[in-house]
Amino acid sequence: MNIFLLEDDVLQQQRLERILKHVIAENKWNVSSFVVTSKPEYLLKKARETVGNNIYFLDIEIHNNRHRGLELAKEIRSFDFNGVLSFVTTHSEFAPITYAYEVYAFDFIDKEWENGKIAQHVEKAVSQSNRIGEADNRKIFFFENQHTTFQVPFSDIYYFETTEISHKLRLVCKRRLVDFYANLSEIKKMDEYLFQTHRSFVVNLQNISEVSRSDGIVHFSNDYSCMVAHRKIKPLLSKMYELNLSPAIEP
Repeated sequence: MNIFLLEDDVLQQQRLERILKHVIAENKWNVSSFVVTSKPEYLLKKARETVGNNIYFLDIEIHNNRHRGLELAKEIRSFDFNGVLSFVTTHSEFAPITYAYEVYAFDFIDKEWENGKIAQHVEKAVSQSNRIGEADNRKIFFFENQHTTFQVPFSDIYYFETTEISHKLRLVCKRRLVDFYANLSEIKKMDEYLFQTHRSFVVNLQNISEVSRSDGIVHFSNDYSCMVAHRKIKPLLSKMYELNLSPAIEP
């Protein structure tokens, strides 16, 4: 579980952080990361880098920008559709506006509530996030080395690719990209459904929709694709048949 709190009032930020940490400790929940900030850009950066079960508590008005929290929520939704998002605000009249932003907020928390009531709503948001995770019931890909730690539902993974920076890889998922330092040689050994199709790519066999022999291309949903070396096509298909996977095959 990863928790993100955006609040530009220092006293409110400290208050909400205390409430969140108290609820977490009381329920003995495991939190991988806890980001508290007054800067929307920083929160967005950390959220893009953090893969997993995310919960967001966002102030709507930031630095006198009355809709900045809503704008941030829309940016978050572009890569994290399942994250549980609650607005923490004194502007309850903004509730109908969230529909125009299509951010699908789970809850509104009023800063003027007493601490106990806020804690109840925090607990409700975290419980909702846990329910989503349990309903998802998906295998998790977990990666950890001296540089980074992250986890992502395995079914979200399309492929890993090298980048222009030495030893830096990019994980391409259905809804986000994750850059991290590692080698493809270690990635391909981490699961039987991971297969190196090219010196620059390791793919998730489960998400291949089509293999084009003539073009040397592996296709995924949402118009994603990557290269497969011609000498790798036969072993790729053999591995997929062995795992009872049946992609479409172009001559």
